[in-house]
Amino acid sequence: MKTDSAEGGKRTRMIFMHINSKEKSAAIKRLAAKTGERTKDIGYPDLNRTLLGLHAGKNITEKIEIPPLYQMPELIVFAGVPEERLDFFLEEYKKAGIEPVALKAVSTMHNGSWTVFELIGRLQEECGHL
Repeated sequence: MKTDSAEGGKRTRMIFMHINSKEKSAAIKRLAAKTGERTKDIGYPDLNRTLLGLHAGKNITEKIEIPPLYQMPELIVFAGVPEERLDFFLEEYKKAGIEPVALKAVSTMHNGSWTVFELIGRLQEECGHL
């Protein structure tokens, strides 16, 4: 089930990712293409964007203070990806032997107003990566 494209603010299935290694990023993108998913790189300029803004293709931001010399960790965010497709992607990810990404999340109506920076902080707290 694929929804409308991001043009006009409509959302589409998308895997947003910040990966430090070009090789690892390329491997994830190949896997996504093979499994019928689209990817979009995110980075430091996106830290103040909300998940809803990312997913809708709009520049919805919040004023946040990012610590000097902040090191953005690797992150994968699944937006609009149905559960069965998410499970399939993660199964194929493991089979492909791609190095794991510790911080993974699904964009939901409950976290859509969070910025990417806030999401990272919450995931790190959950994982014990303070």
